[in-house]
Amino acid sequence: MNLKLTDEELAFRDEMRTFFTTQIPADIRERATRGAELTAEDFKTTQAILNANGLAVPNWPVEWGGRDWTPVQRHLWLDEMQLASVPDPLAFNVDMVGPVIAAFGSQEQKEKFLPATANLDIWWCQGFSEPEAGSDLASLKT
Repeated sequence: MNLKLTDEELAFRDEMRTFFTTQIPADIRERATRGAELTAEDFKTTQAILNANGLAVPNWPVEWGGRDWTPVQRHLWLDEMQLASVPDPLAFNVDMVGPVIAAFGSQEQKEKFLPATANLDIWWCQGFSEPEAGSDLASLKT
């Protein structure tokens, strides 16, 4: 198995590295590096920059902002984002709700929700409440 990156993959990695270290505000990345609490505005700012540059939702269908990347490119995108201390796109929006709407939503729902979800104009969440457990899922009984 050859684990060496191709010239194209190295160029892609360098492009991601340069973008993340020059386009995402240094103060946000610095706070993320320190493990300081990030504000909602920090997440919105980061997500808007990523989205405006086609880097917010690469795993979505291309017509909704996704990228037709190889698995190596997806890995490099995430790796370089983390190395630069860029806050990850919100998992619930990007990895859970968005892909479900893209796959199963009506055209009207896709048009209404996907752009706003990718840009973090909408923050999705999921709530659980069960009899005798409330939101404490560890205490559920069957």
